[in-house]
Amino acid sequence: MPLTKTTWLLRAGAPVAVLALALTACEPFGEKGDTSENARHTSRSDVTDGHQGGAQKVGMRSDGERPLQPGQAGTRAFKEDTGVEPTYRIAVRKVDIGTAAEAKALAPDPADAEGMVPAVAYVKYTHLRGATVKEFPRVGDYAEVYADGRRGAKVTGTAGRPKGCADPDEIKNWRNGQSYLLCNTFLIPARARSVKVMWTEIGGKPFVWTF
Repeated sequence: MPLTKTTWLLRAGAPVAVLALALTACEPFGEKGDTSENARHTSRSDVTDGHQGGAQKVGMRSDGERPLQPGQAGTRAFKEDTGVEPTYRIAVRKVDIGTAAEAKALAPDPADAEGMVPAVAYVKYTHLRGATVKEFPRVGDYAEVYADGRRGAKVTGTAGRPKGCADPDEIKNWRNGQSYLLCNTFLIPARARSVKVMWTEIGGKPFVWTF
């Protein structure tokens, strides 16, 4: 789907002081040496490819088939920080692309956003089975936006959460059958030709959606 710019987030006077730009981005997926909190998690999936080890190539599903389309879902057991390991259905609904002016407003230093635009991934998570997640679900932290095969720079904070997206820190007692829309914002090159959303964990196999 060609990239189109839409106004999705900012209004005049948005509180940019409450967010931070993770400038450890723009690294190809699969590079070694990641020491982020993601490394603490393990996962199980009902989609397997029969291969062991090695980095998963961006743009391929974990079963080696074509990437998922918007709205299609993958199912994954995910171990939350609290120790429970429910099974979630994960589906990326859409990606909204913003403007260069919005990107500069999101960055602590506008120079960091030169040539960039914001891309927001809207991901629906459904608790299918397993223990209730009593608080602070982290499953939504693992959806990332890639542009032309490279990870964008993640924006964090309340200004990086569009209207209609849930705050994971406010979710309590997430039970079977309940769904939440969780959103992540990344800055990507304005001239990117392709956008993908990847949900994965360190050591896990990715789900990839193409846009």
